[in-house]
Amino acid sequence: MDELTNFRIGVNPTIDEYQLIWENTNDAILILRNDGAIVQANPALKDILGWSLVEVEGVSRPPFFMDDFTSADHQKQLNVLRKGESTLYFETKRKHKDGTIKDVLASYRAINKDDVLAVAMYKDITREKHTQRQLTVTESCYRTLVEYSPDAILVQNDDALTFANPEAVKLLGAKNVDQLIGKAIWDFIEPTDEEDRSRVIDALKSLEAVKTEPMIEKLVRFDGTTIWVEMIAIPVQHEGERVIQAILRDITVRKYYEDQLTYMATYDPMTGVVNRSSFIDALEKAVEQKDAFAVLYLDLDKFKTINDSLGHAVGDELLIQFAGKMTDNIRSEDVVGRIGGDEFLILLQDMNPQKVEKIVSRMLKHFSEPYVIAGQEVLATSSIGIAMYPADGADVATLMDNADQALYKAKEKRNHFEFYRA
Repeated sequence: MDELTNFRIGVNPTIDEYQLIWENTNDAILILRNDGAIVQANPALKDILGWSLVEVEGVSRPPFFMDDFTSADHQKQLNVLRKGESTLYFETKRKHKDGTIKDVLASYRAINKDDVLAVAMYKDITREKHTQRQLTVTESCYRTLVEYSPDAILVQNDDALTFANPEAVKLLGAKNVDQLIGKAIWDFIEPTDEEDRSRVIDALKSLEAVKTEPMIEKLVRFDGTTIWVEMIAIPVQHEGERVIQAILRDITVRKYYEDQLTYMATYDPMTGVVNRSSFIDALEKAVEQKDAFAVLYLDLDKFKTINDSLGHAVGDELLIQFAGKMTDNIRSEDVVGRIGGDEFLILLQDMNPQKVEKIVSRMLKHFSEPYVIAGQEVLATSSIGIAMYPADGADVATLMDNADQALYKAKEKRNHFEFYRA
C-alpha cells in the first residue's frame, strides 16, 4: 500500500497527473507501432532493463528480447495484436543491457489506433521468482524469508487462513495478524461480486499445481477501501496437510493506469464522449447490422466568436456542457462522438425520419437554453445535419460526408436542422 499512500488521483485526472504516473510507476510501459518498434517508453524501462528510449526507439526487434525468441516468434506475437487480441499477464524473460537475465510479468494490450499497435507493460518479478525458488529451503529459513518478504503472503488450510506475514496484515488493512486468522482469502472479494467470489473459491480448492499465471482480483480491505492485487497460489505440504500459499501484490496503480490508457485510446479526454476513431468503429458496426439509423453532424453556431471573445477556458467549458446536453438527449444504445473543435457526431439507432425530426427538434430547443459558465450565462445555438441509413449512404464515409453537407445547409439559417438532399 506504500505506493498508494502517497498517491491520490481525482475522478477526472489532468494531463499532469497522467504524466506523473507515466514518469513514476515502477512498471515499464512501452508504446509499439504497427511494425513492433518502440515509439515511446517511460523511465522505468531503463530502471528495469537498462535501456533508454533513445537506444531502442524505432528498432523493430528490441535488443532486450532473449536470443531464443526468433523473428518468426516476434511476428507471430505482433499478428495476434493486429487481430485485436491482447496478451495479458504472462511470465517471460528479458535481457538487461548489462547481460543479466530478468524475469518479467509482461502484458501486451492491443490498441490498433492509427499507427499505435499496442501498449506493453513489463513488471520486474526477478525478486519474486527468486523468492519462489527459495521456498525449497528449510522451514525455519522459509519462515524468516516469508516474514521479511516485500510481498503479502497468506497460508490457508481448508477454508481458514492459518498464517499471514506482516506485509499481508498491512496490505489488507488489519490491525494485527489475529484479525486475519480464521478468515478465508475469498472473504476479501467484494461481497457484491458473487461470480468472482465463486470463481476464486473453485480455483483455490481445485488447485493441484503452482499457478504461475497470477489471478487479478479486486479485494476489500478492513477499512472498506478496495484494491487490485495479483495473486499467485501455490499448493504445499505443511505438517502432512495440503495447504494453499498465496503471494499477493498490490497493483491498484498499475490497473488504474491500464484502464486510463484504454480510456484515452477510446474517449475524448475533454468532453468524455467517444473520439473520432471509436465513433467510426460504432458506425461501421451499425452498417454491418443493416438496420435503419441516423447520423447527425452537429456544431455550435459562431463558436469561434464565443471562444475568441470570452476566452478558451469558457470555450472549453461550453464544449463540455454541449456534449453533456447531447448525451442527455439520447438513449443508452446511441453514441455521441467528438470529431474535433466544436464538431460532433451522433449515431441514433433504429430510426426513421419522423422519429429523428422529433428528437432533433427537442435537441435544438435544449441546446438554445443558456449555458451557465463561471457564474455567467452564455447563449449559444447549434445546427444539425442529418443523413439516414441506407437512403443517404451505404457506407461510413458517404454517410458522414452527406451529414456534413446537410449541416452546411443548416448553418445558412443557424439554430436549425436539415436532412440530406441529393
